[in-house]
Amino acid sequence: MFKGKLQLGDVVQLNTKEGMRAVTVTKAGRHTVDIDTNHPLAGQILVFNIEVIELRDASAEEIAHGHAHGAGGHH
Repeated sequence: MFKGKLQLGDVVQLNTKEGMRAVTVTKAGRHTVDIDTNHPLAGQILVFNIEVIELRDASAEEIAHGHAHGAGGHH
């Protein structure tokens, strides 16, 4: 639980039906608060450097489903 006065830029935890979620205060009034629920990296350019270490052919099941399955199968 947050204690004290909320201020612009504060990041607080909000309890949602999907669980806890970090939100950013964009405006804090006396009785109301406006929040931004976007991920902190929303709108940012992300650059990933990756290395492919293994290739394999798709299984018949993966081809039928139209996507790869992980080590534990289809989830």
